Amino acid sequence: MSIRVSIIVLVALTGVAAGEPIPAKARDLAQQGRAFHDKGDYARAIAAFKEAYVIAPSPALLFNLAQAYRLQGNCDDAALMYRRYIGTYPSQDGRMLAEGHLATVDRCISKRSMNIPMDNTAAYLNVTAPPKDLGIVDDPVEPHAGRLKKRVGMGLAIGGGAALVAATYFGVRAHNAAQEVEALSARGAKAKDIQAVDERGQNSAAYAKVLGVTGAVAATTGIALYVLGVRDERATAFAIAPTKTGGEVSYAWQF
Repeated sequence: MSIRVSIIVLVALTGVAAGEPIPAKARDLAQQGRAFHDKGDYARAIAAFKEAYVIAPSPALLFNLAQAYRLQGNCDDAALMYRRYIGTYPSQDGRMLAEGHLATVDRCISKRSMNIPMDNTAAYLNVTAPPKDLGIVDDPVEPHAGRLKKRVGMGLAIGGGAALVAATYFGVRAHNAAQEVEALSARGAKAKDIQAVDERGQNSAAYAKVLGVTGAVAATTGIALYVLGVRDERATAFAIAPTKTGGEVSYAWQF
């Protein structure tokens, strides 16, 4: 028996950052896309899902697009969207489901490339799902994990930079104290006066060392996290919509 896996509406909009309201227009478009999908009007469902994705990028909307393309009989575009969805690191069950459908559309592409006729492409592509029919794909990935990494990374980098500035300050103090000790010794100053300056210099040197190491580690870690965040955010911010003449690329700005 063929099973038509349900598409996502509420979960589809998890691309919006945690704590931020889902744009009303994106929610409405996702609802419209589901209604068109349920009626078998896959062309209009695809248009609605693409528009919703531009407003609120989400791995689950990529899955919705892949499903609509597949049931429409569009093997090439379905394969592209399934691969993009898998590339967002979904849950194990979500990945298994997408890979099962991807294998089917890949076979469809192979048959077409060899000019093997298919009497009913849409029926062929409406395959049975894996043993666990998800109904709704549960995407456990924290919404906009890339944005969180960027914020944490920026905080660490700023804190690390401040620590390095403080380390430089105490390093200068330690250097000045060392020079002052030399000058006092040359003038034959009292031992207690020289000792007081020397202790101040040693304390400054210790602070400079601790702050320098801590600041360097924090700054390096922060920069690395920020770069990873940028990479993760770019992975979901771009929407690639295949067309007959090539592809259409759109970018959703995050505020």
